[in-house]
Amino acid sequence: MDQELLDHIRDYLNDQCTLQDLEAWVLSNLQRILDSGDEKAIAHANEIDADLVELGEGIIDELTLQKHLQGFISERDTILVSSPDIEPVATATTASDRTILVPA
Repeated sequence: MDQELLDHIRDYLNDQCTLQDLEAWVLSNLQRILDSGDEKAIAHANEIDADLVELGEGIIDELTLQKHLQGFISERDTILVSSPDIEPVATATTASDRTILVPA
């Protein structure tokens, strides 16, 4: 369920749907998300719902909402790797703001 929600968030962030489309999808699927038992999807949906309320009340702007939604995507796309043989000596940031560790 969380992946489906993240796919809709990506569509919005990539201008493949409008904010209204995302809001309509979240609101029309909120009960299904809650019933799914997927804790991450539930937490994300609740945060998005709260953000949409704050946006509607003028507490946050759309750019702030987009940054928050991007955080969900970044969280999902982050891969942590641990190896005793690799020590990071430098980091590089790609266009998608992902940090890459470069082994020695």
